[in-house]
Amino acid sequence: MNVLKGLVVKDFQTIKSYKSTVLFMIVIFIVCAFLNGDVTNFLPIFIPLCFEMLGISSFSYDNLANADKYLLTFPIDKKDIVKARYIYILMFTLLGTVLGFVLTLLVQRIKISNVPDKECLSNTLAIIIGSLIAMMFLQAFQISIMYKFGAEKGRIIQMIMIVALMIGVSFIATALMNVLNISLDSFIIILKNYLLAILGISVMMLYIVSFVISCKIYEKKEI
Repeated sequence: MNVLKGLVVKDFQTIKSYKSTVLFMIVIFIVCAFLNGDVTNFLPIFIPLCFEMLGISSFSYDNLANADKYLLTFPIDKKDIVKARYIYILMFTLLGTVLGFVLTLLVQRIKISNVPDKECLSNTLAIIIGSLIAMMFLQAFQISIMYKFGAEKGRIIQMIMIVALMIGVSFIATALMNVLNISLDSFIIILKNYLLAILGISVMMLYIVSFVISCKIYEKKEI
């Protein structure tokens, strides 16, 4: 447990110098939300995404510092290194998700000079949960790709993967709406009522599979 804690703290220390950049980006998003009401709807997506990207970028920082070579001079299991990286990225993503939700509610509270109604809260919560599930889905692929191909090649592959996934999800959603003969509004209601729970469970299982794959890749990798 102490080893895992130390590895996670190491990753947090690595990106500590970038806290000003993250704070600046958050302030920009909030200002834009006040200037343009439509931007408020994207706050619970933008902010968690910034934190998620910062978490994934730890691969690049470690690569530049040759951190893995240094860590493996100690009696540390490779599996613990991978586990700590997953914990760190997930913690960062959850932190961004909570912050995004709180700031969105705060902006809504100030703009409408009233406590957001139940429908507004429900929509914001649906967006933030959907955003979290989507990011964890991407991470399940991203992290394994980073371990397999490295930070530089992995970044290119993950960009291609994101575009492919966006096209694929759009195609599947459109096909489902045509097959089931339902409108976009009805499809969104179904997502909010049923599929979010199913997707959440599926993503957690995918995350576990990703961890197992990453461990096998890293254990066979020559550092």
